[in-house]
Amino acid sequence: MADRQPSLVKSFFQGRILEELAFPFPTMDPEEADTVKILIENVTRWAEDNLDAAEVDEQARYPEGTLEALAEMGMFGMNVPEEYGGLGLSQTAFAHVYGALTAIEGSLPVTIGGHSSIGLKGLLLYGTEEQKRKYLPDLASGKKLAAFAVTEPGAGSDAASIQSRAVRQPDGTWLLNGQKQWITNGGFADFFTVLAKTPMEVDGKVEEKMTAFIVDWGLEGFTRGPEEHKLGIRGSSTVSLFFDNVTLPPDSVLGEQGRGFKVAMQVLNSGRLSVAAGVAGGAKAVLKETVKYATERQQFGRPIGEFELIQEKIARMTVDTYVVESMAYLTTGLIDRGDVDYSLESAISKVFGSELGWEIINDGLQLMGGLGYMKDYPFERGLRDARINLIFEGTNEILRLFIALTGMRAPGEYLKQLGRALRNPVKDAGLLADYALQRVRGRVSHQHLTLVHPTLKSPADRFTRYVQRFHRAVNSALMKFGQGVVDRQFMLQRFADTAIDLYAMLAVLSRVTGRIEEVGEERAQPEMDIAAIFCEGAWRRVRRNLRQIRRHQDRSVRRLAAHMTERQSYDFPL
Repeated sequence: MADRQPSLVKSFFQGRILEELAFPFPTMDPEEADTVKILIENVTRWAEDNLDAAEVDEQARYPEGTLEALAEMGMFGMNVPEEYGGLGLSQTAFAHVYGALTAIEGSLPVTIGGHSSIGLKGLLLYGTEEQKRKYLPDLASGKKLAAFAVTEPGAGSDAASIQSRAVRQPDGTWLLNGQKQWITNGGFADFFTVLAKTPMEVDGKVEEKMTAFIVDWGLEGFTRGPEEHKLGIRGSSTVSLFFDNVTLPPDSVLGEQGRGFKVAMQVLNSGRLSVAAGVAGGAKAVLKETVKYATERQQFGRPIGEFELIQEKIARMTVDTYVVESMAYLTTGLIDRGDVDYSLESAISKVFGSELGWEIINDGLQLMGGLGYMKDYPFERGLRDARINLIFEGTNEILRLFIALTGMRAPGEYLKQLGRALRNPVKDAGLLADYALQRVRGRVSHQHLTLVHPTLKSPADRFTRYVQRFHRAVNSALMKFGQGVVDRQFMLQRFADTAIDLYAMLAVLSRVTGRIEEVGEERAQPEMDIAAIFCEGAWRRVRRNLRQIRRHQDRSVRRLAAHMTERQSYDFPL
């Protein structure tokens, strides 16, 4: 059962590879690339003269005039169309600037992303023309800043359980009550996208449905709490918001009443991809500093970069950075096409990017030795800043369940139809014949990548072979557990991790293919080495995850966790 819009990763769950979506690897328009270069040069030069990252971290705030300077450089209107006063950059171009901001200071991209990637994104996607013309010019210029308010004290990754509530009044206005927590940019934003439950009549019954609202700062009853004290990204603003009988005008609904969950999910898709782009930018800065140190630091009479254990770290950090960057920019290319479902690709890029980003900064700190642990160097601050990425825009645990369950939806529907066909074989003979043909094809052959460079044939064949094995494992799980698969979270995690590695492999194969075709095999040898190193490890992880669908220690893990939660202490005697 196909989705209305194609998706690379969803196709893996169905045993298909939509190769044309991955090749050639996307690139920026040259004119836009020039614009991006100028933006990055301007903001980098400004930061060198005006921003001390260590001081921002220490003081937990930006110097006076920082937001105004960013606004003057166009940082708050990058993804706003030109007709509303913005720069109208593509998602790919925006991601490049976002990554450069991360390399400058960890809180800058959080502030820009809180405004552009999520704060005003709902308005861009679902706002009426009247709403866009009212708000976007001020938001693009930085005269007003935006924030996105979903999280509550009792509702984090489970956005559907929010308690904030808005009730329509007889005069058409809305009365909003509730509380939001940990809102980025909340301390100074003027424009808020707020999610709240609204009572609606559905089939004669009143149900609570989520709705997105535009809420202006300054309305009576709308207050905000003090700045939170955070482990990292300390220059960014994070506060709680309180709504006490706040009256909203009739035209404050964003999108349709009752469709707020869809608004939130689309907005978060954008935010997740920004995390991956930011990790790529920050990782390149870390790698640059650690390689420089490895060539200068002498131990035992020679640079530490000549020792194999240090070389292994440098190589791993390089591979990880390249893979995260490849996934992020393959996904931005899908978005810029405008006809692709990128929800799983965005979630995958965020999960993989945030976890590899954490490993990269940790390896960098380790390579620096004692210097890395000191506040005089950026590594301990980078480590603290990077930790939030595993929590931002949905925790990685929740996103793994989202990846697996969303990907399994289409094969699940297909198998459901097949079950009905088996009960009525005469009526649905065509579906049964299609299934039988798929089974035969799956046993005797698998799809080959035709656009990958011939020198990458070995990892490409591994990739296609494991897409088919993945598809068969998904179908087996669905047939065995049916709807109960939703509770098999160990299994879902393995499926998600398999999908992540497969997407990463394809992104790398596409990018390296483009590089070989551009400069030839000899000059592309470093990229070919990256592909060989990463893909060798990736297919082995995929094989292990698929094997553990059947052979695992899940029961022992559950028993031990139950023991610990019951005792609530470590009670194993020596």
